[in-house]
Amino acid sequence: MHLFLDACAIIYWVEMTEPHFAQFSKILQLLKKKYHKPNFIASSLSLLECRVKPMRENNEDLLKHYQDFFTMNNLTILNLSFEIIEHATRLRANHQLRTPDALQAASALTFSDKVLFITGDASFKKVPNLEVILIH
Repeated sequence: MHLFLDACAIIYWVEMTEPHFAQFSKILQLLKKKYHKPNFIASSLSLLECRVKPMRENNEDLLKHYQDFFTMNNLTILNLSFEIIEHATRLRANHQLRTPDALQAASALTFSDKVLFITGDASFKKVPNLEVILIH
């Protein structure tokens, strides 16, 4: 099983943002037990989204934590291919998603049909065929 991490899930993980980090940790523990060593996936868009604030604030320590996260051995970074952009365009047109959300959903859906999409954003629930795990 593949676990696609939306940018907000990555932020919760790396920055340990409460109260979301505790909920995310519980979800992650359950999924690790169920799927034993799941593979993590993120889009290259998340690389941008997660690092903007620490870069703007010149927070080198946090940027280093993100560097460590995005270079983990069990993380696959998906580049935004033409296929993903085409899929995102359809999702945006048909489901009124914001462009970044459409790109994230399309990245997960294009990668595999065996992907769990982990996010704190309930708007992803309206995406057909996307199995969403919501962090409350």
